[in-house]
This record gives sequence, structure tokens and C-alpha cells, in this order.
Amino acid sequence: MSGRRGIAAAFLGAILVAACGQPESFPPVRPVSMNLTDASTGFGIALTDRLLAEPNASNVFISPLSATLALSMAAAAAHGATRASIMATLGLDPSVDPSSQAKLTIDRLLQSDDNAQLELAQAVWAQKGLALNSTYVARLRDDYRAQIASLDFTSPYAPKVVNDWVDKATHHKIQQLVDTFDPGTVAYLVNATYFHALWATEFHTSHDPLNFHTFSGTSVNVPMMTREHRIIRMGTHDYQAVLLPYKGGRFSMVILLPSKVLSPTEFSRFLTQATWSQALTMFHSAVGPVFGGSSCTNQEPSPNIGLDCDGELVMPKFKVDYRAELLPELVAMGMAVGDLPDICGGCFISGVVQKTHLEVDEKGTTASAATGVGVVLSARAATVIDHPFALALIDNATDAPLFLGVIGNL
Repeated sequence: MSGRRGIAAAFLGAILVAACGQPESFPPVRPVSMNLTDASTGFGIALTDRLLAEPNASNVFISPLSATLALSMAAAAAHGATRASIMATLGLDPSVDPSSQAKLTIDRLLQSDDNAQLELAQAVWAQKGLALNSTYVARLRDDYRAQIASLDFTSPYAPKVVNDWVDKATHHKIQQLVDTFDPGTVAYLVNATYFHALWATEFHTSHDPLNFHTFSGTSVNVPMMTREHRIIRMGTHDYQAVLLPYKGGRFSMVILLPSKVLSPTEFSRFLTQATWSQALTMFHSAVGPVFGGSSCTNQEPSPNIGLDCDGELVMPKFKVDYRAELLPELVAMGMAVGDLPDICGGCFISGVVQKTHLEVDEKGTTASAATGVGVVLSARAATVIDHPFALALIDNATDAPLFLGVIGNL
């Protein structure tokens, strides 16, 4: 295993995930819910890779769950090819009703847990005077547990209404999701996700700050925290994987640490669904019941994979705030934006924004996300002839031009 400096080297470049475990007392996952979980992983990694490819990429921290639930509400309002493309972009089966999949996921995740706090909230605002499809409204209320309200998006106070709701739903961790609304906005669909849990084993603060080696090649001196024993980590030639359970064993943080400092482009090639699945499979096969809170067995899963349940882990104590405009990446992934008739005829998705917040310290983790999906009504198309053009005077019976020309100067 690498030394302390190696463990600190690329931590912030790694994806940090609250991964569902399987305590014995927790009900088994139903097939549709598991499909949504698998799809969320693939969708999240694909989106992360695209965001890493953006110029000057630094930290990327997204919530696939928040984005999936917000976009699922849009898919539920869509028909035909638009619905199919949204579902396919999310990695979901287009033939399965989006609201039924969302209901299974929400119901499962919100089962009571005395050790961890996970809250999901959905809201839909519609332009005053706009009547949403009644069946769609029923699905929003029953399947998504969504709050539905009217809002005048032309009012300068409209963003505050949404931001106040997000602020409350994220326990004041995300205070401003919306700056302004696009002209013609007729609906705004929002998910807010809040997570808080304490480590099963706390860290210590008695460690000197260390240099963190960034994507840009510079080093930053950052505060560190340390833990000894019950450090569940596994290694391959390419990376180390660390599993950090939270109290109760239902959720864990998984860290993937490449064996060397990578550039953002190199990291996107490293972070694949295959690598992610390999890491989780290693933990399941070697550690097994640890996801439910049992102790580590030190049983190595294969000759090429090392398992270490002792030793020391040194990692940063930090906060991260992140914001991303997701629509360009989603469209590049194949998502269509038009045809949402259950909201209004002729409307389309105009933007998808997500903000996240992450705090990691000696006691545990707090993570929040808010995803907003803006829907606007298509403006009446206008053709403005204000530059050189061709024209013809034709015989409608034969389409033969009587006169033909190009007007380049008036």
C-alpha cells in the first residue's frame, strides 16, 4: 500500500459516493429498483467523465440520484421519442413507466433509518394560469411525493421562491439554485437531496497538514485526519479502493485512489463503470457482511488483489461546493428536449442545473444536492429577412420561375 502522501495525492479527483449497503434486516431490493440503481451508477460516471473533460476541470461532485429524479419528472411529462431519449440517457428502460421506477426508488431510500439521515424532496412550479395535465399532477403527487404550486416566472421575486424552498430542503447547505428564469419559462422541476451520517469509526485530528497534489500539478497544504485499524482497503496495480462505512452499515463512502496523479483526461479514462463495479465486487466478495456492519475478514478475493483491514488511513478534511450546467452534456449524451405535452403543448427543456455541497470531517459526512429542470414555451418562430436572399416569381401550376434573382444590396 502507498504511504500517507500517496493516499492524499488524488483524493479530491476521486468520486465520493454514499453507496447502499445490505444489512441483514434491510429488505431485499426489488428488480426495478436495482435496475434504477445500476442505471444511476452508469449515468453518473458517464456524466462525470464529460464534466471532467471541460476546460480547467478541477473538482466534479454530482448527485446522479438528484439528477435522475428531476429528469424523471420531465420524462413523466414527455411522450414518444422525447420520453424514450430521456430514459435512455439516464440508462433506464424506455418501455418502463418513469414514475413507477421513481416511486420504487423513493419508497426504498426513504425507509426509516435511525443512524443516517437521507431526505428527498421534489417540487414543481407551473406558470400562473397554466393547467398541467391532471394525470401528470396525480403522478407527481403520488409517485414523486412532489409539492406543486403556481408561480409567476416573470416576477423578479420568482427565483427567491424556488431558492427558499431549496435552502430549507437542503438544511441551508444550498441557498441559491436559480439566478434568473429564462424568458418564456412555464414550469420548473426540482429535486433536493440531503444526506448526513456519522462514521462507524471516527477519525482523529492529530495529524499534521500535508500537501495535496492537484490536477494542475500544484500542491496545496490541507488539513488531514487519520484513522487506524478497521481500514477496509483493497489494491490492484492501478488503484486503491477504500470502504468507509457509516453508522448502521446501510451507507458507505467508497474512495478510488489511482496509483499515480492523473490529469482530468486520464482520470476520465480511469473512472469507468467497469472499474467501479470491480471495486464494489472486490469488497462484496472479500468483506461481505461489512456492508451490514460486521468486521473485516482479511480474506483476499484473488491472488491479484490485496485486502488490508489494518494499517492507517490519512485523508483530507474538506468542504466542496460545485455547480454545473448539465443540459449541454445531456444533449451530447443523446437526450432530446422537446415534446412535454403533459406540461404544455410546444414546450421544451431549456436548462438543467445542479448544485452540490459536500463536507467531510472527523465525525462523518454531509452532502446536499439540488437539480432544477427549466421548461419553456417555444416562441412563435419569426423569419427576419435582414441579409442577402434569393427570390423567384413562379408559376404555381408548373413551379417554373418567371423571374429569379439574388438581392444583396438595398
